[in-house]
Amino acid sequence: MKRAARLQSAVSWLKQFGGKNVVRGYCRHYGVGWRCAAIELKQLGVRIDPKYLIQREITEQQLALSRQRQRKAREATVGDKSLNRWYDYETPLAAYLAEDYAALYDMECRAASPTVPDADAAGRTESD
Repeated sequence: MKRAARLQSAVSWLKQFGGKNVVRGYCRHYGVGWRCAAIELKQLGVRIDPKYLIQREITEQQLALSRQRQRKAREATVGDKSLNRWYDYETPLAAYLAEDYAALYDMECRAASPTVPDADAAGRTESD
């Protein structure tokens, strides 16, 4: 629904709205973000507490920072192959004896995959 149609529909919706938080209700009813809801409700003459909008902005920024930290932590653990295992076997023999061929295949693929060479293995010296 476009903004003009939403604004026309919202006039009747506001008359029957009985909830506590008109911004959240508008967001859920019309499927828009809280910023869009705040703008459109202001256009309709609804008074919205500026402290509420500031708090929503702060909360959203904190949530974005939290997600960014989680993403970085997840990326750090993905790079560590020892932590990126779904099985508990330490050796291929243990996986074979347990008849867990999927784990055995995964171990063999990890063993065959090329690893990043160390600086010393590449023939570099400390002066480079």
